[in-house]
Amino acid sequence: MKRIGVFTSGGDAPGMNAAIRAVVRQAYALGLEVIGIRRGYAGMILGEMVPLGVRDVANILQRGGTILLTARSQEFLTEEGRAKAAEKLKAAGIEGLVAIGGDGTFRGAMRLLEEHKVPVVGVPGTIDNDLYGTDYTIGFDTAVNTALEAIDRIRDTAASHERVFFIEVMGRDSGFIALDVGLAGGAEVIAVPEEPVDPRAIAEGLLESLRRGKSSSIVVVAEGA
Repeated sequence: MKRIGVFTSGGDAPGMNAAIRAVVRQAYALGLEVIGIRRGYAGMILGEMVPLGVRDVANILQRGGTILLTARSQEFLTEEGRAKAAEKLKAAGIEGLVAIGGDGTFRGAMRLLEEHKVPVVGVPGTIDNDLYGTDYTIGFDTAVNTALEAIDRIRDTAASHERVFFIEVMGRDSGFIALDVGLAGGAEVIAVPEEPVDPRAIAEGLLESLRRGKSSSIVVVAEGA
């Protein structure tokens, strides 16, 4: 193997640029060429590819988002779309891929492997932390700390106005962010998609806290709860 491709796909996550940098630097240390594929699978189908050298990934560690850009591709969900992507990879001389993204990115990578025998390595990059085989995905820690900073600030307002504040965080199918933020931020209630939510029970619990003299509360809710 002489040349590999690297791309980011799906939602961007803090730390993706650091992952791109690590891939490029390690590849060159091993004598491999690296091609950056822009805009994920959509760019792969269109052949949007640029060579990446060590200088190209300098000073990107501190930057959010992804220098390779990202997108979602309906066309890649079809067999024809994946065939086009495989043809573009072959034309560019790319013999293997490094896919940085979440569960959708990994499913697409598996399809390329199964249907077109393209070797793929997956790097888990998603704030949801919902990928098997790793304790923390790239972006999860930043997401938790960003939400926690917001809750720390809004708690003062909740206390000043003697109110209950509901804070919604990311997590359509996974409650990792809500759970970590709620525990670290001292939330009175945490609602996650993995467990049924009973609004009446939540209300009764908050009223009981009020009767005990607690004048304000924080409730953390995952978006999918």
